[in-house]
Amino acid sequence: MNEFLNSLGRYRAYAPFLLRLAFGYQLYDAAGHTALHPTDGIPGYADWLRSLGFPLPILSATLSAYTEFLGAVLMIIGWKTRWAALFLAINFMLAIIVGHIAIADTYKNTFPSINLLAMSIFLLLNGPGKPSIDEGR
Repeated sequence: MNEFLNSLGRYRAYAPFLLRLAFGYQLYDAAGHTALHPTDGIPGYADWLRSLGFPLPILSATLSAYTEFLGAVLMIIGWKTRWAALFLAINFMLAIIVGHIAIADTYKNTFPSINLLAMSIFLLLNGPGKPSIDEGR
């Protein structure tokens, strides 16, 4: 059994790819509506940020939505992955602090943002793995 588990090490570089696909799709699905339908999604997002007392709610909603949407695309294709991960990590730290902790939200509601923050930090520290444009294959 140990031999089998040790043999899996040769596939280690491909593990981030599976995570990029899963979390990238989750992020794309969540942010896609807001970013791709800015007349519907951005104003509602901005109203929610305004209710939390967030500064510049329209600008903040726009930056967040496009950071998430473009970050998802970059994460999935593995291009500029670490830069995307840096901006996503900042975005999700703010989301957790301002959008969840500050309003005493439940862990269940905060969990998707925590997962996406963890994934962003993982990719920031480890890179995209293979296959990716960043890794050249």
